[in-house]
Amino acid sequence: MIIWRDQQDAVDRYPGCPRYAIAGADFGHSNLHVGDLYYLPGNGVPHHFHTGAAEETQIMLEGELECWLDGKRVTVYPGDAVTASPGTGHAFHNRTSHVARMITAFPLTPPETIHIDDTVLEDVESHPAIIRAGSRTSSYRDALDGVDKIELSGDFSGTQSTYSYFVDIQPGASMPVESFDFETAIFVVSGTARSVVGDRFLLGKDDGAVVPSGQDYGFANEGGIVTRLCVVHPFLNV
Repeated sequence: MIIWRDQQDAVDRYPGCPRYAIAGADFGHSNLHVGDLYYLPGNGVPHHFHTGAAEETQIMLEGELECWLDGKRVTVYPGDAVTASPGTGHAFHNRTSHVARMITAFPLTPPETIHIDDTVLEDVESHPAIIRAGSRTSSYRDALDGVDKIELSGDFSGTQSTYSYFVDIQPGASMPVESFDFETAIFVVSGTARSVVGDRFLLGKDDGAVVPSGQDYGFANEGGIVTRLCVVHPFLNV
């Protein structure tokens, strides 16, 4: 399923925080709930947690946000990823004059949200559940030139059932064709991505795709700048 951005309308989950859906029950998906969430200046998502198995991965794309996580307060920036385990209180606030933006991902749909009172916070510079930008970069596959993987969440960040990463594809390069036993969500952060299987559709910036279980997929960069994809799996490191 292709999620074309120019055919979507944003929905305000909270005031000043419009969200574009990428994957979820409304699309008929069963394993993923993924969105592109904007934070307008001066706005934020209040203190809350998620029940059951609803861990949340938050992947920063633009701007900076004040992150509350398990009683700690830390600033997050583009490329950082935050994992909020089930039952862990978290919140985000945009204290700047610029728009901030993140991908939010759950390994199930729909998640249940419980709002809670604010708490006394300890200011910190880092947190084990926050993976800083670029700190886990490697080649996507051995002997594969021009394609890098930047891991964002997985067992290394305390997740129980979500694995997410950026794929950076250099101009002229292609990621390998592969398939998985669960749905996979793919979002174009920058550049363009040409499918190398099936209809060979072209995804542009902010477009997305959800690949069904067992279906092959792969993308090539036919453009002149680096393509960055954000990939989310509802299971641990693959």
